[in-house]
Amino acid sequence: MSPANREEGATTVEARCLSLSGERLTPAMQRILAALWSRSPLSVREIAVHACVALTTLEGGSYLKKMRQMGLIRVEGWLKNHNGFTTPLYAPGSGPDCPRPKFMTEDRDSRGMARIVAVLKSHDHLDYREIAGIAGISANTIKNARYMESLLAQGRVHISGWRRNRRGGPCPLYSAGDGDNAARPSSLTRQEIMGRYRERQKVLSGVAISLEGQLKSMLGGRR
Repeated sequence: MSPANREEGATTVEARCLSLSGERLTPAMQRILAALWSRSPLSVREIAVHACVALTTLEGGSYLKKMRQMGLIRVEGWLKNHNGFTTPLYAPGSGPDCPRPKFMTEDRDSRGMARIVAVLKSHDHLDYREIAGIAGISANTIKNARYMESLLAQGRVHISGWRRNRRGGPCPLYSAGDGDNAARPSSLTRQEIMGRYRERQKVLSGVAISLEGQLKSMLGGRR
């Protein structure tokens, strides 16, 4: 902002401070207006620094909310972070607030997502539980936050294969990069699931019988 505009802004601030339905602005509000006239738009943290107002005071919302109601300031725009467009940017003057932009899946990012990608760059064909163990992230966090769905939409990972879980359901295996996703296999029928269960029981029974025989042999050799 030019020196002339700054001088005009300061004069406007002083005039508004004296003519708001007979209500005089507090010194903190005056400093906020002065800061916004000289270097807007500003976030709440930036306002706290330039206006010398405690951040905890501004985060309470009463100062800025009241100033918006008085037509002194408005939301000029929004700053995007990994959680979305959550940070409003303020400017002096009345007018409608800038609406918050819609946050798309493709816009998401976080440290956890970056760690997942880093793991998959060195390990291929992992399911989300295996990724969680290597990356040091809770498997529930990966699942509930839909990290893998977001990374797929962004093309940072792809489904390189599928693995059957204990119940026969297909579980996706992930690899890094924007590759072609492997086709999802069909779910097992009830008959196939029961067949797999019986096969496991046979194997377990065989192992139990083998261990029992080894134990008897060992005990017999000690007599």
